[in-house]
Amino acid sequence: MSFPKPGFLSLGSAIATVLLTSCAAPEPGGGAERHGSVSSALTAQDRLAACDQDPRVIAGLVSAEVCAGADIFFRETFEGNGRTCGTCHPVANNYTIDVPFITALDASNPSDPLFVFEHDAALAGLETFELRTLGLILENVDGFEDLDNKFTMRAVPHIFSMATSITPDPVDGTAVPPVHRTGWSGDGAPGDGSLRSFLTGAITQHFPKDLSRQPGVSFRLSTEEELDLTLAFQRSVGRTNDLDLTQVNLFDSQANDGRQAFLDPQRGRCNVCHTNAGANHLDSGLNRNLDTGTRKAPASGTIGAFDGGFGGLGQAAPNLDAVDAGFLNAYGDGTFSPPPLIEAADTPPFFHTNAFGNTIEDGISFYTTPNFFPNSPAGLELEARFGTPIVFNGDDIVKMGRFLRVLNAAFNLDIAKQRLQAAQTLANQFHDTRADIQLRLMELAEVELDDALEVLGVPAPNPPLHAISQNHLQQAKGEIAAGLAAATWSQRQNRISNALSRVMNARDQFGSNINYQLGQGTLMY
Repeated sequence: MSFPKPGFLSLGSAIATVLLTSCAAPEPGGGAERHGSVSSALTAQDRLAACDQDPRVIAGLVSAEVCAGADIFFRETFEGNGRTCGTCHPVANNYTIDVPFITALDASNPSDPLFVFEHDAALAGLETFELRTLGLILENVDGFEDLDNKFTMRAVPHIFSMATSITPDPVDGTAVPPVHRTGWSGDGAPGDGSLRSFLTGAITQHFPKDLSRQPGVSFRLSTEEELDLTLAFQRSVGRTNDLDLTQVNLFDSQANDGRQAFLDPQRGRCNVCHTNAGANHLDSGLNRNLDTGTRKAPASGTIGAFDGGFGGLGQAAPNLDAVDAGFLNAYGDGTFSPPPLIEAADTPPFFHTNAFGNTIEDGISFYTTPNFFPNSPAGLELEARFGTPIVFNGDDIVKMGRFLRVLNAAFNLDIAKQRLQAAQTLANQFHDTRADIQLRLMELAEVELDDALEVLGVPAPNPPLHAISQNHLQQAKGEIAAGLAAATWSQRQNRISNALSRVMNARDQFGSNINYQLGQGTLMY
């Protein structure tokens, strides 16, 4: 994970002054500087016109629609409380928030819109103390009719690779709509439940100026065109493909054995519900809501009802005993939607409550934790499918952790490469014109290198993971730092080339057939 960097503030302020001529958005400290809350007067057509002048669009790196959608995502407040989508999905923290990020943000800018509920009496009930202590946000996915009691606390899911993971599997028996799996329980979007409609739900839930949530008073709703543009951006962030793990070969022997354990129905059997380390079910290739026992997780109901997952909307009273307490205490059917695993090692803590540790190994251990997955409906279904309970030992946990760490680090490096190549193209084509975009892409590439180094840093006493690659990445960071300080575009371009070589050298050490296709959205901020 990554935190706001002091050097981003001055760059963000500079970018804010040219808001109408570029879709480049500020991303450090907070408030208007971090989210550009002055931009509500801009229409979708204003943004498209500005994006037509953006060097990334002119160079063919990003479409005008993705550019404009990103501008809405990161800067549009919808005349609400100052928050934007980027408030809880910041680009420099893997499009999510966690306790270290929240703590750092509070230190750098305690007036950030994330904390608006602490400063505005009309919004005191918008969040709870668990935002700071657990990184959980308040959600009224089951309805707004009883704000004091009918709510849950959930972690913020990242928005990587949503195009691969949102199509629902009708076999799970849950209602359609929703037509997409847009959240932890595949809900949160009003109407048809699509990713396009999710923006409407987010505005209503997180952006209001008061808890009456009246459109036109508490906020304005998005236009149809804004919905379309934001959807285009969201579908273009991260991967647009899944891997074929049967063809992948990892050069770290333990990681490769972890790959085999992941696929093996008599070891990890993870591939059934997370096919190819994605979010889709092996039988259908679609996202299947499952009751995996996460509804019993600590902190899921420290205030209000316990989290009953999907299907609580319209329930007048609790209809589920979520924690086997002997009485009805939650709304829903207990099912949640699997997220993709390729990005998981980089986005702890895990599950919808942030309740199962801070390493990917902690996340894997959940599946053998008594009273959670093993005796859950999903766990029992796997037991019936293969004839034995799910059991894997500590060695397999370590090996599968290494496997997922390598996949995640490769993803980090591909994003860094994409951003560096874009900065190189812009330097070559535009020289020092709009150099701010080149510099920001370089900074964000460095963020991904930091993330890769953190992901590769396996906990002791396990042997180091790709130490030579880690050395190459440190060298790449040095080249980026020199490029950021370069006096001319040609010097900057030379440093970018050197950094790219180091990144690709590091990536080559991981294995073969780890082939990600990235969308354009990761070049926006």
